[in-house]
Amino acid sequence: MSENQGEVRVRSVRTQRSGNLVETVLGFGSGIVRTGLSGALLPFTLLPGESRQHIQNAAKEVLHVFAGLPGDFAKAASVAIEEWAAKTDSDATVKAAPKDELAVK
Repeated sequence: MSENQGEVRVRSVRTQRSGNLVETVLGFGSGIVRTGLSGALLPFTLLPGESRQHIQNAAKEVLHVFAGLPGDFAKAASVAIEEWAAKTDSDATVKAAPKDELAVK
């Protein structure tokens, strides 16, 4: 067997880069956001570990509250709608149907 020394077969592989302007703008924007977030969180990283843990726990609790709000609103609305529907149904059974003026006598 003879081996070719120094030759390497190379596959043609597309690079990740594309000429799409939207992708470029999104990449740049996400870099700016990450940099700003890191800058905003820098004072928290300088705090002692226990204080940092308290802040993280408080932030989690606040996020849980905001995440639960839509469900709580939906439950409250559901109860109010059911009460309204029950009240409307009971009012409708008490009242007599309107007289049909177009009916043939």
